[in-house]
Amino acid sequence: MPYLQRDHTDKVFINKKTSMAIHYSLALMRNPQKPTEEKKYFAKAQATGTVEINEIAEDVAYATSLTDGDVLNVIRALIKQMKKHMSNGRIVKLETLGTFQIQVRSTGAATKKEFTQANIKKTTIQFRPGTLVKELTNASAQSFTRVLTKSVSGSTEPVIDPDVPVIPGDDDDDPNG
Repeated sequence: MPYLQRDHTDKVFINKKTSMAIHYSLALMRNPQKPTEEKKYFAKAQATGTVEINEIAEDVAYATSLTDGDVLNVIRALIKQMKKHMSNGRIVKLETLGTFQIQVRSTGAATKKEFTQANIKKTTIQFRPGTLVKELTNASAQSFTRVLTKSVSGSTEPVIDPDVPVIPGDDDDDPNG
């Protein structure tokens, strides 16, 4: 799948050959659904960094005829409009990205008559992914690289786990996929 990437001169280009791998580490823990079972190793996603709105705006500007300032203005206006519509009880649907909706959290009351607004403790935003985002949740369509946790590696950059077994017969030098 092609994606936007920066080269050594900080210029953005479309990389059609390389797909990004999702980094994960292993964590020894109990399965919450089976708390009496022995601890097992489970995968935990590891972020490789944070992308800020300005970088996204630059990348979108490069891929379109807009300036990065235009893109920033559109994103900021979109956020304000989403807030306005969700505050009015509307679901905001952004095509294949997904839908956003306000949810409420409350304490219970024994009867309808006893329930008041004071029972409502907070609101949250529920996000339901659209088809574009759902593609990211298809594990068979992703590639994965096992890395050490930052606390183990002592590095802020991802460090490939040296204990990953090499799969016999795998022509690729990368044991992770």
